[in-house]
Amino acid sequence: MNAEAIPAAGPAPAAETGAGAGAVSAALMDDAFALMRAWAAEEEAAGAGEEGAGAKPAAPAPAPRSRALDLAAFASRCQVVWPVLDPLARALPPAAAALLIRPALAARAAEAEALSAEFRRLAALLDAAGVEAVAIKAAAAIAETGGAPALWREMVDFDLLVAPDDLPRAVEALIAAGYRGDVDAYVSTDYHFPALFPPPGGMRTVELHTRLGWSRRGLLSRLARRTAPSPLAGIRLPSADDRLAHLVHHAQAGDRRFAQRTARLRDALDWRVLIDRRGADAAAAAAAFEADGAGPAFHAFAALMERVWGRREAGLSAPSPAAEAWAAAALDAIADPALAARRREDDRRAALVSAVTTRETLHHLVAGTLNPDRLRRFLRRLHGHAD
Repeated sequence: MNAEAIPAAGPAPAAETGAGAGAVSAALMDDAFALMRAWAAEEEAAGAGEEGAGAKPAAPAPAPRSRALDLAAFASRCQVVWPVLDPLARALPPAAAALLIRPALAARAAEAEALSAEFRRLAALLDAAGVEAVAIKAAAAIAETGGAPALWREMVDFDLLVAPDDLPRAVEALIAAGYRGDVDAYVSTDYHFPALFPPPGGMRTVELHTRLGWSRRGLLSRLARRTAPSPLAGIRLPSADDRLAHLVHHAQAGDRRFAQRTARLRDALDWRVLIDRRGADAAAAAAAFEADGAGPAFHAFAALMERVWGRREAGLSAPSPAAEAWAAAALDAIADPALAARRREDDRRAALVSAVTTRETLHHLVAGTLNPDRLRRFLRRLHGHAD
């Protein structure tokens, strides 16, 4: 197994009973998944229509109006506003949709438009500096269309992969354009530069990566060599298969969700789009994870996707009992944010141990102790304070 091994999922604690105050019901979760499936069917039909075939599927059966606001709140928390609320708006009577749902859709559309414009400016800045960057995660969803709004894909920041030799020029270009960040906390062993905050009027931070995790080996180590130009000047895109592998690896290993038995519903959207619209091969991704020693984590994630989308991807076998149990636990955490928070807190000690037990992270720890800003950050984490 490579140096960035995915930790084994822990057993479910016996005392894990009772729902938190913010938990949602199984019925509401089922409604949300049904709406997401309706959105996915429309996306698939639109893709078929681009090739001259396919009919738009019928609108989903309407959820009870009494649950419409609860669905909107759940979708907002899980960052799946458009895929849940767009089909819901068409399923509800027009007056109810106009009152309860369409304002949230309008806000999401305005945000998506602003984010796409911000990313186009960011891409132009880097291109003018002679930096060719690889768009990953949410940035890829915008770049692949030439900068059109990605209504379905909400985002926290813009992630870009740059060659290590290009990092100084990229940082210099963004600083010159008004971006600011904790630049003194950077050490050469980091795999991404500290988040750069946009100038006034900007909406999202930028993370400039030089690699996709602590390990310099493993299934993501060659991603940058398999990219292709995007419609945006200076921006390249990973292959669909690499994007799918990165999605699962980032969720299960980078965010330690496999160990925590937690998940983000937003990640299910990337899974669906990458497979249905971009042609990613789930079976090939499974084989790559298995070769890397992380097959259980991939199959657990795939079992969760099967629960959400109501279908098994081509080439994947039926989930094992362990994968099914992980998926059920992850769904519980999606439904109950307090439960998810407890699991993350329970994992804190294991995460700290993991952070100092590989060659790469030990090297990084030594480098960080020589940097006062980084040392203070590490000590805050050690004592459980937010970064």
